[in-house]
Parts: sequence; C-alpha cells; structure tokens
Amino acid sequence: MIIKKLTLHNFGVYANTNTFEFNSNKPIVLIGGKNGRGKTTVLEAVLLSLYGSNSFSYKESKYSSYSKYLLSYVNESDGTKESYVEMSFVLDGSSKDVITVRRSWSGNKNIAKERILVKKNGVDDGFLTSNWSMYIENILPSALSSFFFFDGEKIAELAADKTNRNMINSIKALLGVTVLENLKNDIRRIISSIGNADSNKLAEELEGLRDKKINAENELFIIDQRIDDLNQKKVEIEKKIEQQHIAFLKKGGDIASKRQDLFTELSDLKSKLYSIDESLVSLAASELPLNLVSGILCSIKEDAEQELESMQLSNSVKTINSFYKEYSANQKRQFPTIQKFIDFINEKEKNNERQVLYCLSDSAYYQIQNLVASRLDDSIKALENTVVSKFKVLERIEDIQNYLSIEIDEAAISKINKKIKSLEAEKETLEAKIEVLIKERVHVNGECIKATSEFNRYVEGYIKELDSNEDNQRTVKYAYLAIKLLDEFQKRVQIDKIQDLAQVMTERYKMLANKGNLISRIEIDPVSLEFKYINSTGAEVQKEKLSAGEKQLMVIAMLWALAICSKKKLPVIIDTPLSRLDNEHRLSLINTYFPNVSEQTIILSTDSEVDDKYYKLMSNNVGDTFTLIYDDDKQQSTIKTGYYFSGE
Repeated sequence: MIIKKLTLHNFGVYANTNTFEFNSNKPIVLIGGKNGRGKTTVLEAVLLSLYGSNSFSYKESKYSSYSKYLLSYVNESDGTKESYVEMSFVLDGSSKDVITVRRSWSGNKNIAKERILVKKNGVDDGFLTSNWSMYIENILPSALSSFFFFDGEKIAELAADKTNRNMINSIKALLGVTVLENLKNDIRRIISSIGNADSNKLAEELEGLRDKKINAENELFIIDQRIDDLNQKKVEIEKKIEQQHIAFLKKGGDIASKRQDLFTELSDLKSKLYSIDESLVSLAASELPLNLVSGILCSIKEDAEQELESMQLSNSVKTINSFYKEYSANQKRQFPTIQKFIDFINEKEKNNERQVLYCLSDSAYYQIQNLVASRLDDSIKALENTVVSKFKVLERIEDIQNYLSIEIDEAAISKINKKIKSLEAEKETLEAKIEVLIKERVHVNGECIKATSEFNRYVEGYIKELDSNEDNQRTVKYAYLAIKLLDEFQKRVQIDKIQDLAQVMTERYKMLANKGNLISRIEIDPVSLEFKYINSTGAEVQKEKLSAGEKQLMVIAMLWALAICSKKKLPVIIDTPLSRLDNEHRLSLINTYFPNVSEQTIILSTDSEVDDKYYKLMSNNVGDTFTLIYDDDKQQSTIKTGYYFSGE
C-alpha cells in the first residue's frame, strides 16, 4: 500500500480543508511541526480512515464511546461542525487502481453518526463501502497495524517494559495465536455451562482442577500486572530524576560540585603560565632577536663565503709560485709554457682580490651559516608554539574564572540534591519490590505449570471415561479434545514461525546497532514467547545490561521484523521517532531504518529531532516534505510544502 493523498476537513487543529499529496518516488515523506501543532493528529487521521472504531488509537484513548471520540475531533471554526477524513491509496507502486475512503460525521448533536464512502478510481463502490471492514482486514489486519503506525514514546515504553508483555502480545497477533486463545476460551465456556449441569463426580473434580488452573493463571497475570505497574512508576520516577538533574545543572550544581577541582586546575594553569613566560624570556635571550636583522646576517654570510673563496685562491697561488721557483732552481732553467700558466693564475688571483671585512674563522663561519640555515627559523617556530600554548592557557584560565564567578544558589542546589536523593531512594524501593515480585513470579509460574499439567492429565483420564453417547458428554469429550488439539497446534505454529522471526529480528538489530555490541543473536522461547539476548560466547545478556538507546533499537528491530514477517507491503508512519534517542542511535535510524523499512515511510518530526544536520544526512532519500504552520490567534494549523531546512 502506498498513500497518495490524505485530506483533513475540520479535524482537530486543522480548520477547513487541508490536504497532503504524496507524489515522490523516494521512500521518505517528512512532515515537520512543533509539539501541539497536529503531527499526532495526522497519524490518528490515517488510523481513523482505515479502521474507524477498530482503530487502536480510539481503543487506547480516554473516551468511553466512539461517538465521543469523533466529537472530540470536530473543529468548529467555520461554523458548519462538519468533519471528515479522507485517504487515497494504491495497493502497490505499479497499481493503477486508486482506492479512496472517506469517514465523515457532524458535531451538531451529542451523538456523532459516522458515514463511510469508498470510491475506486473516483467512482462510488457500493461493495467496498458495505464491506470495508472485511476488505481492510485482509490488506492490513488491525491487530498488525501497530507494527506499521507507531510513535517514539510508545517505543520508549516498550523498551522500559521489563516483562516484554507488549512484545509478546504483538507476536501473538502476528502468529494468529490470539484467535486460537479466544477460541479455546469460548470452548471452555461451553464446557463450563455443560459441566455446571452435570452432577457427575468426575466432572466436578475436573472442574475443580480447572478452577485451580485458572486461579493460578489469574495469580500469575496479577503479578505480571503488578510488575508492569511498578515498572511504569519506575519510568516516571526516572523522568523526574532526569528533570531534577537538568534543574541541578541550570542552577550551577555542576560548578559547585567541581569548584575545588576548578581551583586546583586554576593553580596548575597559573604555574604552567609562569613556566611559559620563563620559556619566552629564554627565547628572548637566545638567537630569537637576531631575526630582526636576518637580512644583514644573510649578507654577512654571503660576503664571508666570497672572502673565504678569495683567501683560499690567494693561498693556492702563493703555494704554486713557491713550488715553481723551487722546481726551476733545481732544473737550472726556465720553462716558458709553465711560466705562461703561472702568469695566468697570478692575473686571475689579482682580478679576484677582494677587500677583507670580516675575516671569519672556520668556526665563526660555521656558526653564522648554521644560524641562517635553521636556528633562526627554529626560534620563530618555538616562539609561535609557546605563544599558542600561552593563549590556550589564558583562555582556559578565563573560562575557569568565569565559572567561579557565577553566583550559585547553594540553598536551591541543596534542595534539588535532597529531591534527587529522595527520588533515587524511591526508585531503589521500587526496584526491590520488582525483584521480590519477579522471584514470586517464578514460584507462581511453577505452580501454574504444575496445575496445568495436572489438569491436562486428568482431562485425558476424563475423556476415557466419557464413553456415553449422550449429547452433553459427547460435547464435553470433543470440546476437551479440541482444546488439547488447539494447544498442540498453537505450540507447533509458534515453533514453526518463531525462529524465523528471531532470525529476522537479529539481522535487523545488527543493521541498526552497526558496531560491535553485546548481542550476537536474539532467541525467542517458542512456548512462552519470552526474549533472550545471547552474546558471542553463548551466554545470556540480561536486558538490564543494555543501555536505554540499545533497548529502543531492540524494539524498533522487533517492529521491523514483525512487519517483514507479516508479509505485508505497507507504509510506515512514525510520530516523534527520535525524541528519546542519543546522537549515535539517531544516526542508525536515519541511515539504516528510515530508507529501508518500507517503500513509503512517513516521519512526523519536530525541528529539533530532524534538524539541519540530520536533514542533510537523509535528504537523498527524502521526497515529499511538509511543515505544519500554527496560527496562535486562530489556534489552528495549516499545511505548507517544504520542510524547515529544505529551502523550499
């Protein structure tokens, strides 16, 4: 299914007619709006269009009747009190058949009467209108809709659910197990009605065992509910602790707690600054000032080189002349050719003769050469590095002094600290109660298994005794056989399908985690449907060991896996998907989940969730974009094409 158009008329904060048209082939649709501007209303409009009173949005609402739920969405700004939601979609990207469903109602009376109209390719379709509930249940059963349409807060709630109760219910919905359980309950009611009229002692004993089994199941359910309630209270306390920590920081509590450390660091920095100043003095006392006359030094070096060359040539000529005189005297005659050469080099030496200014020794010449070649540059670099270090130290000293100069309300900080400690003590108390209940649950669960096993054994014996042909006995006999077969069938269904779900969930979690992590694979018990997280060594990792972000990725992986295993190609709509995630896990969703979870992923986000940075990262996969504009005076929202940072 791909949604092509969604229209909201006088619905919630949307006055008059407002339409979203989705035309892009890219997978992501981005709808931006600040809190309270109508993002969640878009999700509820889609659910209402498809399911009406069967929508989980209505079932989870505070309204006692569907009529009151509809009336709560009537926007009366134009005076008509007429509202409707309308959605057009195609079953897949290549389909030419456009299905349009409209639900409309009036707010003129205390009771809203809903009217539904379905069109196919713009033409009224009486069959679809009359059988819409059956039609949509074949496309996307309402029990599976929460796999595709959900909000970030519910992800966080599922992540905090220590017993995974909601996950288990979701898996049962996918496997169709809820249908089997409802069927077994109906059969038990039939048995109960027959059994109450039967005075047979064996039947009474069987009913007693059944009651014992039901009582054990109820006790287990009550414990699970108590654990769920305590976990919810724990989540609320953790939120309060987080709020108090934020208030603590705003009041300067982090500065107060680090004040002594800051004083120590300030003292160290001042000592470091003194050392840096000494280094600067040392540099000033070395060759550094000579950089001011570097040009003169280069000129001296060049002149000294030429003087040295001239002196070497003069000495060489004198030596040659001396050797020639000694040689001529020994030979007692002159050599004209050699004499010509001697005259040539004498003339050459005379022409090359220079005035001696410096007369540097070899050692002095080497020093000035080394100075010009490297030491002057090295002194400049040393100065630059020392000055940079000094500025950094001065900057840090200024920061610390600014921190220390902040006026801190010690009384307010002390009060917040006491509140945090009180909340943490309350949290520890709740955790202790949860641990006690978990231990109690192990015992009660054992009793439940024992009662169930005893009941099943007695059923087998009872069935053998029911050899009468009377209708009631035969009905009870086959009813118990049916329950037994349904139990076995349920187990086999779960065993056959649950491993595929666990494998897909493991694959999707690893795609989202995108790094080395604690979890190597995810296992799901085929009977209890409880989750187990296994590390690379094969040991079980307790859920408490996972971070909040990892728990949320685990839930998203589960929803993704459930959607895949449902074999339904449907759009995904996510409300406030990033609000409770850190930067690393936000990147996992943006880079991996959003572009791949569906052919059409509609994201309802605030500008602080998908900000300029995240928008640029996902822009290649973003097609249609919208922004919800809120009029404070009229207290209503309208739709504008383009997202905050898209430049449209």
